Amino acid sequence: MNKYQRPIYGALAGGILNQAKTIMMVDVYDVLKAFNVTCPATAHAIKKLLAAGERGHKDKETDLNEAISSIRRAIELQQITT
Repeated sequence: MNKYQRPIYGALAGGILNQAKTIMMVDVYDVLKAFNVTCPATAHAIKKLLAAGERGHKDKETDLNEAISSIRRAIELQQITT
């Protein structure tokens, strides 16, 4: 398991998450692909937001501020392409 992988547990059964049914390991890159995120700046921001302060080399506040910067860059890139 790498630092970006997280378990996704089962399905809702009667409104309660049934952890015994299914465990699937996904990482942030699986999520980005599933949601068809193609902008690198957006992908960078999402990665930082999903694991803010948990990747081992930056604290949560630093990751959040860097995510804001990445979102601003994504907006700039969007304006260039439209």
